[in-house]
Amino acid sequence: MIKKITYMMVLLAALIGGCATPQYSNKQLLDLFDEKGFRTIETEQGVVVFLPEVYFEFDSSDLTRQAKEKLSEIGTILVDPRALDRNILVEGHTDSIGDDTYNEALSLNRAGAVANALEAQGVHDDRITRRGYGKKYPIAPNTKPDGRDNPEGRAQNRRVEIIVVESNVNNSPK
Repeated sequence: MIKKITYMMVLLAALIGGCATPQYSNKQLLDLFDEKGFRTIETEQGVVVFLPEVYFEFDSSDLTRQAKEKLSEIGTILVDPRALDRNILVEGHTDSIGDDTYNEALSLNRAGAVANALEAQGVHDDRITRRGYGKKYPIAPNTKPDGRDNPEGRAQNRRVEIIVVESNVNNSPK
């Protein structure tokens, strides 16, 4: 209830301000996230925020203390009235160990953990879409060229990406 009241107050403040409150451009969002030390890129969907500190332990969807702190920083940007016209995609990923069904569920749980942390910062749930991709989109090799396990690469693949979507972009899966 308190989250809804907070969201309504922010929305009301934005409405009272009328059209005089300019919305963030992608460039402004990139600059804001970069200033806070996040690695970002602009894509067709919007601004992708990579969360290197939000790696997950093997077989876990629990956020670390450091991850919660970083998500708090992201939340402060996303609840700014100039960002309220943006939706947020939270995409979870896993390493290659485990079967597809299990990893898809785990990646969705990871996306849910990040989404819940953003909600705790005041980002309204209606703006957030959660997706779990399992091991489909690795960013690092899960094995070394000789076929041995690559623990460092697998750790990088246990991640969540946040995409701040432009309001006129289709949110269809990758």
